[in-house]
Amino acid sequence: MKRLLCLMLALSCHLTPAWAAPETSSSSSGDKSLWSNEKNACRELPAAVSTRLGLIRQMLSAGKPHAAIAYLDAARLDVPQAQLLRADGLRQTGREAEADRIYRQLVKTCVAGYAYQGLGLSAGNAGKWSEAASHLKAACAAQPIDAAVRNDYGFALMQAGDSNTALHEFLTAIELAPNQRRPAHNLLLLLSRTGEDDKAAAFAKQVGISADELEGIRKMATQQAPITEGPVTGMTGPQAVVVPEDHIRNETGASDEKDTSQAGGVVAGHHDGAR
Repeated sequence: MKRLLCLMLALSCHLTPAWAAPETSSSSSGDKSLWSNEKNACRELPAAVSTRLGLIRQMLSAGKPHAAIAYLDAARLDVPQAQLLRADGLRQTGREAEADRIYRQLVKTCVAGYAYQGLGLSAGNAGKWSEAASHLKAACAAQPIDAAVRNDYGFALMQAGDSNTALHEFLTAIELAPNQRRPAHNLLLLLSRTGEDDKAAAFAKQVGISADELEGIRKMATQQAPITEGPVTGMTGPQAVVVPEDHIRNETGASDEKDTSQAGGVVAGHHDGAR
């Protein structure tokens, strides 16, 4: 059995966002359906169509957005799921204006949550972090148990300067999907940027992050504008978050990136990859 490590993290302040929805199940890490968590679920697609869209989504995840768009052209599928993939592909190729037009058309459909997430990622790429946070808050309202959406919202909040709310979003993402590396690294980035070096070191030790990885995250933190509102709260006390020891690599940023050696995601450059 995989050894689990416990990190003592308590939430000393209670947040009740207006968009919060009751959670009915835990989010899975790995190959979740692109639209399975929506409150207003999409109608079931024929197996052949679902398979084709799955293959196109794999192209996006593999960093082949131009090929994905070409296959969408060939498929001629008039369903929201296909339009969402097209918008993601356009965004990944730097055509955010075209992508955003599609995302806005999709916010009234069964893929609304991911459409809002796409709008948030586009705004983040443009450095418009308050706008990104607004879109990602709406994405969380539609996708309350999606760890990637929670992580993206936390990252936008951190970049916008709301460190305490960002903390809770990262903790939520970690609890929903302990095997996802990025929220834990973003939490370390947040603690480093707010001067909570002791807590960052304790967290890194508990989840098995190496000293070199932690130093890289700290260097990244010094290259960004510091958060000036003071240390984050809620990082001490008896409440435990269980995190597998082998899930961490040096990744920070929003969840839409490919795994590359260039950590930092939206901080370092353009988003790449797919959800």
